[in-house]
Amino acid sequence: RNFKSDCLLQAMAKKPPVPDNVIPFLRITVIGDAESGKTSLINAWMNNSCSLNYTATLDPTLYHRTMKIPNPLEEEETVTALIEVEDTYAPIRTGGIDMYGQKRDVDELVEVKPPPREPVVTPAYYGPFAEYEALTQLEYRPLSRCRMGFLLVFDATVEESLKTAMEMFNSICLQSATKTTVPKGITVFLVANKIDKDPLVDETIKTRAAAKAFAEIKELPYFEVSALKFIRVRKVFREMVEHIVLQPQLWSSDSLKEFYQNKKKVSLTQENCALQ
Repeated sequence: RNFKSDCLLQAMAKKPPVPDNVIPFLRITVIGDAESGKTSLINAWMNNSCSLNYTATLDPTLYHRTMKIPNPLEEEETVTALIEVEDTYAPIRTGGIDMYGQKRDVDELVEVKPPPREPVVTPAYYGPFAEYEALTQLEYRPLSRCRMGFLLVFDATVEESLKTAMEMFNSICLQSATKTTVPKGITVFLVANKIDKDPLVDETIKTRAAAKAFAEIKELPYFEVSALKFIRVRKVFREMVEHIVLQPQLWSSDSLKEFYQNKKKVSLTQENCALQ
């Protein structure tokens, strides 16, 4: 060992720096039929790009980005939220083994579980990544606490794609107490993609009308978008985030709340001292 390695070990042993503010960590899961444009929709939002070449999604994939949002824990304040977007394979891909060595089962990708409970002794809040360790082997491990919102995507030009979306919606509802409504706290948007493609064809008109009717009956927010033309892409993701932050029981924690309460106390003390 030398002086440089000793300094590195000491730095690694120290606690990470405390962030200046709360960082909400939210997850959006994108589900739907094959060729509905799920990955294209994600990339249009994440990377401002949309590939013209179709590549089937065979393995669940995680994307991350930040965005500024109103602080859900304090009015008249803006914070940076971290968004985890979960891309998924279509129901027809069920079966076989994915790249992580797990059996492909679309039911697991629409499974809604409550967030994990924190330990009795709550650790201090250091930001969303502070307590995660680097992976030592390839595995699928989302970093956010649980699934919070679903974008249920279908191809607006294909009636069967909408039927698949309806079936997946029913799978989500079966996990609720009523078996017919969305589980409490979970947000689901119905999203018609590819609205720029063949808008005057009979099947497209019929499919979009059926989607609107279904969304009204089920009381689902309904969006018509185009990943290729970047039509309402930002709008659908932003509104999903705005819905999720209104359910703090999914993404917040005791340590995060305690962090913010302490921050407010310090701020008030500093203001009082400045006035004296």
